Amino acid sequence: MSPSTRLLGAWAFLGLVPAEAGLVLDDALQGSTKGARSGGAFVAGGWRVSGKDDGVHGVQPGPGLVRLAGNALADHRGPFLGLGVTYFSALRIARTDRARLLADIDFLRSRGFNYVRVLSMVGWNSSWQGLEIAPVSFTSQNGTFVPAWPDYWSQLRDLIDIAYDHGLRTQVTIFADAQLMPLKSARIEHLRVLLENLAGREHKVILLEVANEAWQNGFPGDQGTADLRELGKYLADRTQVLVALSAPPGGTNAALTDLYAGSAADIATEHFTRDVRTVEGGWLPVRDPWRVELAAGVPPVSSNEPIGPGSSVAEERDPIKLAMAAVFAWGANLPMYVFHSRAGIRSLEPFQGQPGIDAYVHLAAILPPDLPSWLRNDGLEPSAPFTVFADDQPGKHWPELASPRSGVVRNTGKIKGSEFVCFPIGILAGGVELEARRPMSFEVFDPLTGRSVLRRTLGVGQRFTLAQGPQAYIVKGVFTDVPGAPPPPPARPGGP
Repeated sequence: MSPSTRLLGAWAFLGLVPAEAGLVLDDALQGSTKGARSGGAFVAGGWRVSGKDDGVHGVQPGPGLVRLAGNALADHRGPFLGLGVTYFSALRIARTDRARLLADIDFLRSRGFNYVRVLSMVGWNSSWQGLEIAPVSFTSQNGTFVPAWPDYWSQLRDLIDIAYDHGLRTQVTIFADAQLMPLKSARIEHLRVLLENLAGREHKVILLEVANEAWQNGFPGDQGTADLRELGKYLADRTQVLVALSAPPGGTNAALTDLYAGSAADIATEHFTRDVRTVEGGWLPVRDPWRVELAAGVPPVSSNEPIGPGSSVAEERDPIKLAMAAVFAWGANLPMYVFHSRAGIRSLEPFQGQPGIDAYVHLAAILPPDLPSWLRNDGLEPSAPFTVFADDQPGKHWPELASPRSGVVRNTGKIKGSEFVCFPIGILAGGVELEARRPMSFEVFDPLTGRSVLRRTLGVGQRFTLAQGPQAYIVKGVFTDVPGAPPPPPARPGGP
């Protein structure tokens, strides 16, 4: 999808061009509207898919099927921000310790999460010995024979039902260790039976992801890519549940385009950088999702396995960076973000007490639920609400300067009509100076506490300084020069 196509769609969503204006997809994207996605298109506000089948064997999905509305997720209650959590071993825990499963799900729901990302199989890799999830019998990498679970499908149904009954949907990542099911015919049969078991439960599943890091888990090379796309289309032809293929290798837009352009996928899953060695430190992984909007032919993206406490390669334990990674992703037009922690991988330690597990509690109350579909800006372009300063230099971020004392790593934002939101991140000890480009009223929130810390009304050219505080904030406001603009937000309890 070309950047201009996405921009036109966003303009239409905001009412800046007629919603019925014809939006022409580039050639690669048009290919993904065929087959089950017949009638699907990138329309006003983002990507939309229509014409999908109504389930398998005549069983109708329940109420609340998750769909894309622009770049946001929505169900029967309207749009919502996709906030998931890695729980790879959930199916094993469902089988071996129901009390723990229930306690985990209730705790995760209380922390603001609305879905869990689970594996439907794992165990070929020797690091999972004794922790296998086995839909079929197989011999592992180190020669250990693992028998199939005779109750596999009933356990999967129970897991999805229990999670939904307790307020969480499920993202099923199907082939984690696809090596344990090497034949394509066996893989297709697994998908067929999976869909049979999801019939009538489609509303409880937020996403079907064909594979986890497919290139190193049973789908190598060009043939692996072709098989992924074939299996994705198999699912898309037979279910209304949103479908993703896999996160590609390399962490680049080119890799996303190679895998997803022309595919049947509704969502692209990406594993963003965990590089904390740059001058920005831990803020580079926070802002990396900005790039994927420019990936040609790629549907809306999920930050599917980002840096977190105990993640491989590098970890992040700072709650403000973890919270703002989700906020920044939604602000970059991504509908989904997953909190990825050591506790969620093999379930050898509890979720309670994981660094950052409480960082997301207040975000849904602060942010608009359709935020991913608002028109984004990079914080420097003319449409941005503020001019940002670093060491008194306008239009600069502090990583561009030598020995900076004040400024931000980024201050990206979103606009919908008269409303705006922006996200100053990586604020230095000297704070950050911002200058209003338009008349406005706004409120500044601490993402970790949900408290209002500042309220201001400014005219064009007026400046103010945000103290470093937690190093990042959420700023919500209205442009007061728009006819019919809503009044400034009321003061929050405990705020100035």
